[in-house]
Amino acid sequence: MQTYIEAVPGWNSTVFGVQFGVLVAVLVILTLGMIGRGLIVTFLPRMMKKIADERKGFEDFQITSRFPLGAAAAGFIWWHFFTILSTTEGIILNDEFIFWILSLSKAALLIGGLLGAIRLVEFVEVIARLIDDDGELDGTQVTLIDALQSVLKLLIFVIGVVLIADGFGFDLGAIIAGLGIGGLAFAFAAKDTISNIFGALTLLLDRPFKIGDWIKVGSSEGEVVGIGVRTTILRTSNDTVITLPNGKLVNKDIENYGKRRWRRYRPVLSLDLNSDAKDVEQFCRGVEELISAHEGTTKKEDSFAKVSAISKDSIEISLNVYWTEGGKVERDGKEDLLLDIAALAQDKKLRFHDPRVRSSSN
Repeated sequence: MQTYIEAVPGWNSTVFGVQFGVLVAVLVILTLGMIGRGLIVTFLPRMMKKIADERKGFEDFQITSRFPLGAAAAGFIWWHFFTILSTTEGIILNDEFIFWILSLSKAALLIGGLLGAIRLVEFVEVIARLIDDDGELDGTQVTLIDALQSVLKLLIFVIGVVLIADGFGFDLGAIIAGLGIGGLAFAFAAKDTISNIFGALTLLLDRPFKIGDWIKVGSSEGEVVGIGVRTTILRTSNDTVITLPNGKLVNKDIENYGKRRWRRYRPVLSLDLNSDAKDVEQFCRGVEELISAHEGTTKKEDSFAKVSAISKDSIEISLNVYWTEGGKVERDGKEDLLLDIAALAQDKKLRFHDPRVRSSSN
């Protein structure tokens, strides 16, 4: 470093109390740091573009990570060369200037590195997709990955804070001792946060639900879209978001619709009171055959179509049907089944009861 400084013409003359060669060296180091940052910001997206086009997750990663990683690169260059500059013999540098320039360089390196490392946690999902057979993650895998990412981010944050404190010369021993003395007060103040963290661990161990499940907790109901260290996030049928603290969540009854093995459907059909009894019986057996033959139903032995009541106006037939899947499959299946039942009733010359029409027997 000294050789390059002395190669600057008039290096020993002073500008603002600083040797001209040293001032040039400072400007060169600052420029090198900005060049390093620019290279990361510019070329990181280009290097990952091909992969980003092929794999979900890379594009978001390279967009969100390039700026903190660029700052870390600049901070590293500044800190490295300013450290060398500060130990070079024969130069005049103010101690306060050295302190601040090294401190700011460390700040850029550590804070940029911390934020970049947190962004790197997103690579957990990317790697999981790479090694997965079909590249698509199911709800259980997404839940575990989300939990692992939350834990890693917390650990990185804690380690980063410690490194930043150490980098700025804070006495970690005194800080830890202070935490020991005030630990009880801190634990009391942070009891809700601690409760939520342990709640998250309980949810991950017991696994009462996973991302993608539709659950009901008290008056809150929605699809699980995120399980964090502190909270669980639901998206409701109105497309709003509900944030539930994990600490309270583990102490409530959770109804998980996502764990249903089947969905029960119990419609009641009302036939005209004057319908022929044999035709009604044949109609019931025909409905049972329709239920049994439908590819979307299950528990065939527990499915039925039976006359359940005879009122003053109609003959009531109760159906018991079990669907294997929900959502669109269930809706389409119900439509097909009901239309087939309507066609069967027409074939048997049976009429459904219309409360607007008085029975001919009256």
